[in-house]
Amino acid sequence: MLSNKPLDQFKEIPEIYRQRIVELNQQSFDELLTFVDIVPDDAFDLGFIQSNFARDRDAIIQALISHPDCQEMQFEIWDFPDPNMRFLLDEILKVLPTVKVQPDKKLVFMVRGVENAIGMTGEYPPMLVDFNWVRDAYPVMVRHLMLFCLPDYAITRVANYAPDFWAWNSGTFVFKTPVNTRDDAISQTLDASKGITNCELPEKQERIDLLKRLLIEYTPSNGREQTQEDLKTRIRVLNDLAIAYRSRSEYKTAKYYLEQALNLAKDDENLGDVKANILHELAIVERNLGEIEKAITLEQQAMEIFERIGDIKMKAATLHQLAGIYADRGEVEQAKIGNLQGKAATLHQLAGIYANQGEVEQAIAFYQESLELKEKIGDVQGKAATLHQLAGIYANRGEVEQAIAFYQESLELEEKIGNLQGKAATFAMLGQLLAAQGYFDQAFNYLQQSLEILQHLRSPDAETVREIIAIVQQMAGDRS
Repeated sequence: MLSNKPLDQFKEIPEIYRQRIVELNQQSFDELLTFVDIVPDDAFDLGFIQSNFARDRDAIIQALISHPDCQEMQFEIWDFPDPNMRFLLDEILKVLPTVKVQPDKKLVFMVRGVENAIGMTGEYPPMLVDFNWVRDAYPVMVRHLMLFCLPDYAITRVANYAPDFWAWNSGTFVFKTPVNTRDDAISQTLDASKGITNCELPEKQERIDLLKRLLIEYTPSNGREQTQEDLKTRIRVLNDLAIAYRSRSEYKTAKYYLEQALNLAKDDENLGDVKANILHELAIVERNLGEIEKAITLEQQAMEIFERIGDIKMKAATLHQLAGIYADRGEVEQAKIGNLQGKAATLHQLAGIYANQGEVEQAIAFYQESLELKEKIGDVQGKAATLHQLAGIYANRGEVEQAIAFYQESLELEEKIGNLQGKAATFAMLGQLLAAQGYFDQAFNYLQQSLEILQHLRSPDAETVREIIAIVQQMAGDRS
């Protein structure tokens, strides 16, 4: 996926903001101006603009294009944001013929967004491997200056994992981030009033992107010293990234960020409360990965710290999480510990216990009370989970229409917040319910969607859904 847009189709960065970033980076900007001036036209050359935030990057691009020294140049801005892209040159060759070359102007290509395909972790990303393979084709196929606009980690990865392509590089222009850019990013993420788990998918992705940019800023590099406040901010960023990925059912990615955060906090006595919160979050992730004993151990470690520092609120939250784990194991008495802080979540857990014991009316009452509280506090993910459980109870009672209504309401919320695991479970339950009513076409549709999500998540539950599909196929055959 790419876009080839003239400057006026992108969001205009205010002049005062452009001036601010240029003044902060005057030497780098002057060197960039000289570079684009001296590179001959109709000859391939390569340069990199290092900027960690998209708004800063766009301010630099717009300042460059509007500069008096660049009025005899034609800048083409290309976006390649697809994280699964492997063959950049192929994408460039698709759009190159569409460029309307202006007479007597030097052509300069500016490339944005490929950091998504480069990634932050893992060795030899496929796109960088391809960079090396086709590096000799660039001077033949792209006979003009190319400027890649990338954050610092992406430039480092190009140098490390595409050294043959990197050898073409004639200049790297490093732009420091203004303090107000970092402050704005923090206000939109770490200090935002709305929790990231309750954001709809587009907003959630924007938050994740900003958090990753902040992580770059607060990771020490090039000998820069890290203050205690920087360390705390870095840990907060890692923790929020983990929560975001957990809310998308990407538990292994969440675990990756939490383990980084825990490693930073583990040896600092002044970060006891931070360490306890990380342990609590990591326990939730391990529970979702099926590592129950690890989850219990982590929660117990977290609770010891919360008790020591007198954090009653988080001790209660930890007790609530332990209650859920014990409920999963059928240890009813242990599960009744409850969570004084999270009354809504505790009611949800108690409802499940009563439902398992056959006390259906009491279970419904608790679920309804939990649902009301979750609506009041704006807990979208919790509301979806409670609706899902209510649907199951009504399905078991034979009240199919009410069950379907609850499942569909739950599904709408799960789609909004991008809860893939929840969507897969709801699709599967709807499929089984509709199959039992003889609506096989609709049932197959829901079950297939569930299977596709679970395969994407590499979940062992995919095999269970395959077995359900086989049973429904047999039922459909018997009816025909």
